[in-house]
Amino acid sequence: MKLIKALQNSKTLISLLIILSLWSCERDDICAATTATTPHLIIRFYNIDAITETKTVRRMNVTAEGNPKFIVNDKTTDSIILPLRVDALDILNTSRFVLTRDQDYATDSIASTVSNADIIEIKYTPELIYVSRACGYKSVFNDISARRETDSTNWIINIEVIKDTINNENAAHINIYH
Repeated sequence: MKLIKALQNSKTLISLLIILSLWSCERDDICAATTATTPHLIIRFYNIDAITETKTVRRMNVTAEGNPKFIVNDKTTDSIILPLRVDALDILNTSRFVLTRDQDYATDSIASTVSNADIIEIKYTPELIYVSRACGYKSVFNDISARRETDSTNWIINIEVIKDTINNENAAHINIYH
């Protein structure tokens, strides 16, 4: 009988300890899913002939230069989201991306598709910003600049930096005209 009473008391004690330990967690011990983290670069594509109109890019593929893994794979879209590398803090960093699109054309009743790749280079200075004890730090990217490499068949006509600081993903940071 004493053993049964001791087991009941120990179960009650363990239950109370668990409840107290859960109650003692502070709200900031868990990083909320809605908390802003390191933002990505957002690029929107526009029509070069009507610069206020977005224009989709057909069957787009995007890779980081030197990395065969696709960031965007065979997608027809008017905007893309790209990750920026952080090599070092508070100094100029560079990310280069290969943007490839397919273009249909017809000659002598023969339809064909030709891929055209352009390379864009994004330069920026990353900075760490403290978010909270639970979430830690996030990177923001300052002093954004962008350019495209020129070749004989560029499909990207112009690049315009809209926001020179990337600290959220609320709107496009760069516009590309084609």
